[in-house]
Amino acid sequence: MLNRISRFYKKISIRTKLLLLFSVQIIIPIAFMGIMIYRNTRTIIQDKSIKYSIDILSMVKLRLNDFYSNLEDISDDLLCDPGIYEALSQKELDNQYDTFIHANNVLRRICLSRKEIQSIALVSKIGERYSYSLSSGRVGLDDQLPYDEMFKEVKGKQMPIWFLDKEESGAVKNIYFVRLIRDIDTFNEIGIMVIGINRDYLRSVYSDLSTEFMQNIAILTQSQEVLVGTTSLEESNFKSDFIINGSKNSDYYTDKSHGVLLCYMQVGQPEWKIVTESSLGKLNEELYRFRTWFILLVICTILILSIFSILMAIDMITPIKQLVEGIKKFEEENVHQEVVVDREDELGYLNKCFNKMSIQIDTLVNSVYKEQLTRKEAELKALQAQINPHFLFNTLESINWMAQLNNVPEIRDMVTSLGSIMEASIGKGSPLIPLRQELKYVESYILIMKNRYGERLTYEAEIDENLIQHQVPKLLLQPLVENAIYHGIDRSRKKGLIRLVVRKQEDSVYIEVMDNGKGMEEEELQLLNNKFQEVNPDYMLMGHRKGIGLENVNARIKLFFGPQYGLNVESEYGSYTKIKLTLPLDNELGGHINV
Repeated sequence: MLNRISRFYKKISIRTKLLLLFSVQIIIPIAFMGIMIYRNTRTIIQDKSIKYSIDILSMVKLRLNDFYSNLEDISDDLLCDPGIYEALSQKELDNQYDTFIHANNVLRRICLSRKEIQSIALVSKIGERYSYSLSSGRVGLDDQLPYDEMFKEVKGKQMPIWFLDKEESGAVKNIYFVRLIRDIDTFNEIGIMVIGINRDYLRSVYSDLSTEFMQNIAILTQSQEVLVGTTSLEESNFKSDFIINGSKNSDYYTDKSHGVLLCYMQVGQPEWKIVTESSLGKLNEELYRFRTWFILLVICTILILSIFSILMAIDMITPIKQLVEGIKKFEEENVHQEVVVDREDELGYLNKCFNKMSIQIDTLVNSVYKEQLTRKEAELKALQAQINPHFLFNTLESINWMAQLNNVPEIRDMVTSLGSIMEASIGKGSPLIPLRQELKYVESYILIMKNRYGERLTYEAEIDENLIQHQVPKLLLQPLVENAIYHGIDRSRKKGLIRLVVRKQEDSVYIEVMDNGKGMEEEELQLLNNKFQEVNPDYMLMGHRKGIGLENVNARIKLFFGPQYGLNVESEYGSYTKIKLTLPLDNELGGHINV
């Protein structure tokens, strides 16, 4: 009986086993934890938002405290001015005009120098008034202001009061700071000081603190009248019972009916209240940013429940371990590996496929490796074949003997130099030659070109003597010099200079061929460098065989040393062109390649 059950269990699919295991032990706990995560995240976000709102309120409170202190300082300065007391005294003054001018100048100076003040007025008990207003730009204050009512409200009070000028709708139109003025000798009440507050300044204390999340900020009186705010009174929730009845120094309330979070803070001086209104919709958007917590809890759940699923997992883990061990051995030893197959389910089929795949990969790796070596050898030979005309070399030798017999040294030297280059192109021997030999090929080519250009061509070489025996690909430099002469010197009317630099640079050999020709424009330079970067070393096998110029040299370098090496061009239009390349100091080729 047990054997039958065991055989049946081994025949059922691993998908069925996993569904049975995770459905019971993971899906239900994850659903439960998901709910807990959501609630916990919502609480965290709400607490953070409330703290942020309270911090904003505290900052606004500090600014309002500074604002009120400034008003007290201004009023104290005015009360300490003897000229102000003379202007408000009920005595007849000989210099009444001068007193008037002095008072108005003082008021003008204060209004123009303090951005929190819109207007200022000094009103005596008998009705004399000295005032200045920024809104009118001249001396004078609104004659419609109820100065008598202001006097009655502030009469007998030691502290200044706030007087609100309202519109017919009940909205606050203007805010005034009213302070009683007493005679310094008799302490009798002789007038009042009325300072009109710049409401734009009040808005500035919070305007830079409003965010997309915190939509509305308002400053209220203790009677819940909105002094200034980011929204109108009718559109806000600032008159809710929570705000009206709030007695704490600061508090918050979630108004789900309006979808807002309300926070307020009391301000001691002035006796105002700051209220912020934040959108719960914007607040909940952050909830989705905490999905990472859900993923972490899922991982923890899997780890915990794995303890209860070990018995079922052992049967599935054993063949997987066998497969992993076989893969590791295959990776480390790079030889064919096989695993034991004793199952008929998906894992057994997977092990069978691995055994087949291991054999195929081993065969394929060997085949591809040999094919790559063959392709590189064929490619390099194809490149070399372009400059391998033996008959031309033999013809040049005949011309050389004729030049010697006829005593024509110029022809002899040119033919000898050309023959030297053609001999190098035949490609016998190693694909690498000493740098010294490569420099001789360059000098031979320069000698030929000097016969054509004469004094127009100057050649300079700066060679590190320690690198003179360093092995480089044959005919590496001559095509670069040829390109510099043809595209640089030949197209320029000025005297040409070719400079060859070879030096050690860190762990590389740095080579540079520079000409002072016409140079290249930026767009042409960028296209050329991009072409060098994107060149496929196998492009010659695809039919792109056009000479042995820069593309040929670039492809050969990549075939020799890898795709990270190649040509790079630097140029300034009208000035110079530099062809730069680096070769590894350790230039041992991977495999045997003939060119």
